[in-house]
Order: sequence, then structure tokens, then C-alpha cells
Amino acid sequence: MRTRLKDVAARLRLSPALVSGVLNNRPHIWASEETRARILEAAEKMNYRPSAAAQALSRGKTDTVVFIYRRLEGSAYRLAYSGLVDALSAELQAAGYDLVVANFATTEEVLDHLRKLTSSRACDAVVLWGREEDTEEQGALLESLKIPFFVKGRHEIQHPNWYQIDFDHEFMMEQAVAHLAAIGHQRIAYLGFPHDEGYVHALRRGFQNSHHQIFGREADSELIGEFQDEVAPNAERILSWLDLPADRRPTAFAMGAGNKAWQALETCLAQVGARLSDSPDGFSASGITSSPFSLMFGDALVYQGIEIDNLVRYVTPALIQAFAADAPAEDAPEGEPIPPIQRFRPVLEPATTLDILSHGVVFINDGKRGSVK
Repeated sequence: MRTRLKDVAARLRLSPALVSGVLNNRPHIWASEETRARILEAAEKMNYRPSAAAQALSRGKTDTVVFIYRRLEGSAYRLAYSGLVDALSAELQAAGYDLVVANFATTEEVLDHLRKLTSSRACDAVVLWGREEDTEEQGALLESLKIPFFVKGRHEIQHPNWYQIDFDHEFMMEQAVAHLAAIGHQRIAYLGFPHDEGYVHALRRGFQNSHHQIFGREADSELIGEFQDEVAPNAERILSWLDLPADRRPTAFAMGAGNKAWQALETCLAQVGARLSDSPDGFSASGITSSPFSLMFGDALVYQGIEIDNLVRYVTPALIQAFAADAPAEDAPEGEPIPPIQRFRPVLEPATTLDILSHGVVFINDGKRGSVK
């Protein structure tokens, strides 16, 4: 395994930035002669060799990357970006670079700041994050200014040469539907978000594509529901599905929505005396979740840990190397560049469950609807 700069820093109990500064002989880094000698000796003993990306970023540049985004309303967004900044900062610090964070209320303010960064040469590269409707314009500006950048999102159609990262949402939903079909379900409903965002469209495409490939027919539009992440509207649609005649009623659910949709699903099934299981004889579900997540009393295969801070940890190191140095990955064949489009594919796993049935909760069925007590 290749020795990394952060390994040398950890051995010496020094900051990665200080070790990087000494090894790259940066004039703005101060260290005593004794400390410099310790760093050089440790690097030699540990056979440390800077990567092509590290050399490219440090070659007469600022060793600074700017992370910029437009602020969105809601505590969920603020918490998500907090974790994202922590993860991205850790990845860059480990390689000896500084991260500067800037956020603004409007896209126009973001664009103005990007122009200022370019004129002042205050950074070597930019990380763009947010909704495609915002980041597309930002990326186009940086491309015209010839500033290295990568962006989170789905721009593969209009901008296939941009360095971009995201989850492979089509693949994820295709796998979820394939799992439900494999255990015997043929009438599969889809619950998703109503937002006009790239990942939302990708999840829906994955459901529709998989349905067509597996069953040879288009998905029934009657069995598609897209709502905000709230219990009430999801529950209303689910109950209407459960009231359909047996030959039209869904027996499985592909979940492209949030945890409130899962809560609504389990609650509605409880009202008819049922629960989720991986069986063709009952009701099943599979799809995405948000952390923290657990089922109340059912069983399902789900995608967990798909928050944006984990996305950074999964794929950012390779992309940092790619856009910074425009060089091949260290583990790729010589001369073969890193693909600009990076899509991470998580694995379907059994969902955690509170298993409230084991704590004295039982189903009661009055002949019309059931309930849980």
C-alpha cells in the first residue's frame, strides 16, 4: 500500500499541512531545522512519494480548493452541508490542501464570487454543490474561465466532459425493482419525490426502465405516486392502492422517497393487518432511505448510508486527482485517464428494524381494517 502524506504526518504527530509544506519546500511554511529534519527522515524511511495530483496542485499554486454553494432553506439542508464540509475538508487536509467554504443566498452572488476568485487567482480548483439548475450555470462559467472544478450532480447529457460525482440512482432503483420481482412480485408501485431535480428524475427512470425490462410492459401510471416527504399525502395514496381490486392492487413498493414515505407505508399496511416481508405471499418494499432509518416491524432490503457526506468519501479522492492533475489514477493503466463521470453504486442491505412486535404489540383485525396496539 502506498504511503500517504497523512501517514507521515500521523507518524510524526504533525499536521498534514505542515508536513506537505516542508516536503514541497513552500516558502510560507515555517518549521524549525529539527522538525524539517524529522519530516525528511520519516518520509525517506516510509518511502513516501507525492502523487501526481499533489505535485500538480502544489506547483506554484495556492494549495487551496474552494467549496461553494447556494444556501437552501431548511434545517435538513444545513445539517447535510455541515457533514459534507467536514468530509471534504478531511479528504483535502489528508493530502495537504486547504479548503475554503463560501455560500451565498442567490445564484447571482455565487457567480460574482466565482469571477472574483478567478481574477484574484485565490484558489487552484473549485467544488460546486447544489441543484443542477444552479450548478450548471456555475460550471459553465468556470469552464469558460478555464478554472479546474468538479460538481455534484447529473450533467452527463449536456456536459459529459465535466468532472462530476453522484450516486447511480438509475442502477439503484433498477436493483430494487429487480429484487422485488425476483421474490415473486409483479404489481409494483412506485413512491418518489415530486422535485424537479436530477436524482429524482433518475430514480423514476430507473423504476420505469427496470419495469419495462423485467415485465416487458410500461409501468402502470395508476401505481406511481410522488409527494413531499410527509406522512399524510403518501398514506392517502397508499390506502387508495390497498383498496384496489386484488388483480390491480400492488403487492410491492419501490421506494424512491424519504423516511416519511416508509413510515406511511408501514402504518397503512398495519391498518390492513399486514407488514413488510421479503415474501411473495405478503407485501414487500425496497429502495432508498435517509439516515437515521429503521423499520417499525417489517423486513426489507434498502440502500442505507447514501448521504452526501458519504458520497464525498467514496469518490472524491479520485476526482481530486483527476481535475487537479489531469493525470491517470495511480491504480489505472498508464495513460488511461480517470473517467470524468463518477457514479457510486451502493449495495442493497437488510434494513434495521425496531421489531416492535417482539415488545407486546399485536395486530387486531375488525374485518374491515386492522390496527396495531
